[in-house]
Formats: sequence, C-alpha cells, structure tokens
Amino acid sequence: MARQVVSVFGLGSMGLGVACSALAGGHDVFGFDIDAQSQSKFIAKGGQSGGIENAVVKSNVLISVVLNGAQTEDLLFGVKGVVPQMKAGSVVVSCATLAPDTAQRLANKCNDYQVLYLDAPISGGPVKASEGALTIMASGPKAAFDAAMPVLHSISENVYKLGEGAGPGSSMKSVNQLLAGIHIAAMGEALTFGI
Repeated sequence: MARQVVSVFGLGSMGLGVACSALAGGHDVFGFDIDAQSQSKFIAKGGQSGGIENAVVKSNVLISVVLNGAQTEDLLFGVKGVVPQMKAGSVVVSCATLAPDTAQRLANKCNDYQVLYLDAPISGGPVKASEGALTIMASGPKAAFDAAMPVLHSISENVYKLGEGAGPGSSMKSVNQLLAGIHIAAMGEALTFGI
C-alpha cells in the first residue's frame, strides 16, 4: 500500500484513533486539535510535528474528524481555511455527520480549488477507531476514492461506496443514526418493562 502524507483535524475520541491507525498503517501523519494536550499526546505516539500550513501543503489526504457541519466548513473554508493551501489532486475525507446538501456544497467549493472531496462519515466508536476497524459510508468521485484508499485501508474494516457525488454518504449516516437511536430507545423500554 502506498505511503501517504496525512493531516488529521480533530483528535477527540474518534479522531485520535483515526490518526493512530493511519500512523500504524505506515503513513506520515500530522494531527491537529484545538486542545494542545491532545495534539501533544499524538506527537508522543509518533505523529509528525509542524505547523498547520506546512502539514496541509505536504498532505495527500486531509481527514476531518471535527464535530459537525459548521466546524467542518470553518476548517475547510473559514478565516484560516485549509483548502486554499492544499495541492491540486489532494483529497479531503470529511468524517463528521453532515446534512447531505452541506456535503454537496463543500464538495463543490473544494472542486473550485482542484481538491477532491469524499463524503465519508464513520461508524464504530473509539474502540474501532483505535483498531483501524471503522465502517466508512462514503460517496464521491472515483478519483477521490483512489486518492484516499491507501489511508482508508489503514483506518477501516469496511468502506461502502455509495455513489459518485457528495451527499449519499451523509444520508446513509443519518439513517444509521436514526436506527441506533431507535434501538437505544427500545432497549430502555425493554429494561424498564423487565424490571
């Protein structure tokens, strides 16, 4: 598998596992978080050190594991947005749960900079993230899958290809979240009934 330079933004319960799994897969990985302690923890595990601008310019793949659509958009296109600094042909792998139309809009904006975009929400929790065994519900052009696949293999057990444009990945994650919520509610009812 090809060695890639990767920048992971968001080193929380899922993102730290993603970054460490990419590192274990043999990639050169930069990790960034607003919490300096999380970032230091990742560097201590062997992550690359260096400023955001330096990392983004070098990276083939940028993985966004921030909280939501607003944070994703701010990371990519805010005042200090990273996409304008990325090299043509590199790929953004967007892992937060977004509204499908937000994913489509961000993909279109990335395209203006000749940067590929993969709408790629993740599932599996912190344990699967740290084991490199996530499930990824992804949609985007073949070129985006091809550009991201070496690192996707390092962080996931299953990559479901759900379409050639941004949006279906986010739609499927919403379905997944709805089903998870229903099962949690049903379990609560069952426990109460059983007691």
